[in-house]
Amino acid sequence: MPKISIIKKIQLGGKKSFPTETPDFEIPFSFYCGNGRIKHEAIISFQNSNFLNSLIETGQITNKDLAQFHITKLENLEDPNRKFLYRYQICNFKDCQNTYLLIFDIDEYRGYYGCFIYGVLEIENIT
Repeated sequence: MPKISIIKKIQLGGKKSFPTETPDFEIPFSFYCGNGRIKHEAIISFQNSNFLNSLIETGQITNKDLAQFHITKLENLEDPNRKFLYRYQICNFKDCQNTYLLIFDIDEYRGYYGCFIYGVLEIENIT
């Protein structure tokens, strides 16, 4: 697979953290298009996502790329105890020509689950 080229980080307003009852959740998440005109709604779910580490291991994206676009600190991305938490989904929308990489994690604490959005990156289309 080719290297993912990041165009820019999308400014997120509003909520970035969502409680959920089970890890098999589907959470509607909205953000505005890179040009700011179109509001996109994505469904974030465990089933439709993959481990971010898989993109890093195949060389499609680097920890430095992610840190440069303020997804989280480089130390967090390189911490082997945290890698499994980061997940991603790639989204394309019919009303827009842009492709987005949504980065989030799913956490469990005392039987309660939550989803935290680290960022949305506009990326070049992956062919």
